[in-house]
Amino acid sequence: MTDETQSSVSAVRMDLDSEELYPIREVSRLTGVNPVTLRAWERRYGLLVPHRTESGHRLYSMADIERVRAVTAWIERGVAVSKVGSIIDRQTPPPETRRPTRPMQLVDAPLSDDMQPWQDRLWEAVGQFNLSALDRVYGQVFSAYPLPVVINSVLLPVWRRLHGQAAPGTSPQWSFFDGFLRMRLSQRVGYVLEGAPTVLLTCLPGPLRELDIMLAAACISEAGCNVSVLPMVPSFPDIHLASQRSGSAAVVLLGSRSLDVDVLRKRLPRLERALDCPLAMAGPVCQLHQQDLEDMGIACLGDPGQALIGKTRSLLAGRLDV
Repeated sequence: MTDETQSSVSAVRMDLDSEELYPIREVSRLTGVNPVTLRAWERRYGLLVPHRTESGHRLYSMADIERVRAVTAWIERGVAVSKVGSIIDRQTPPPETRRPTRPMQLVDAPLSDDMQPWQDRLWEAVGQFNLSALDRVYGQVFSAYPLPVVINSVLLPVWRRLHGQAAPGTSPQWSFFDGFLRMRLSQRVGYVLEGAPTVLLTCLPGPLRELDIMLAAACISEAGCNVSVLPMVPSFPDIHLASQRSGSAAVVLLGSRSLDVDVLRKRLPRLERALDCPLAMAGPVCQLHQQDLEDMGIACLGDPGQALIGKTRSLLAGRLDV
């Protein structure tokens, strides 16, 4: 790139700062996806539609960057890149009806502009490693908004922003915030409601962080039940045994990636028949195998959010129709 071209690109970037548009090299740095791959996703699969300067340089919005991260996450879960676009597009309304600043489509989630001051306060507390300030903001936002709104419009946007800095997941600020969230959510889930039903939550094989587990557990507990968490069990018979001995009212399997044929066609149906309580799935696996799971009579609760809370209530009340 010549000095003249570079100056031109810099000038365009300055003019577009207010619109938060980023050149491809910055998107690559933030997401870990190299520019060649980003251009291939655009040309071959239509996964991205970047803005263009008059000289043809690509510029990406923050929504484009989040889409890149979503594409990467689905590919890591075993989905072919050619099928990722349809999965992501099913998760949100068409562009003309979507509220563009909303991190997740929850019916009771406010616009992210309304939540930006909360995000800024969290960001400042984390940046200063100020545990007292972080705990204070955490308590205040939970007292003001319901759990799904706090998770999807305050906590996760800050967590993702920190996670995307430098080498993803290695910054000390991210480690500080991640540890804080896991501890606080664990405390929330660990509160025992006398006389309430117990849901057994465990994980299928695949890349799941402890925070993913605690977010799902927090939403399930919000349905008015106690949650017993088994981060990982060696076999499906162990799930059956734990359910029997704990008297669980339901078993929920949390999954992040595509299931192999043996699990989907043999082991899951066998477990569903053996259990004395309903079996349900949560997490991205619901998007990948929804029809197969529902054909087996296994409920799909989805990702952490208001829908998961409502479906858990219906599951425990015997009103969730699969």
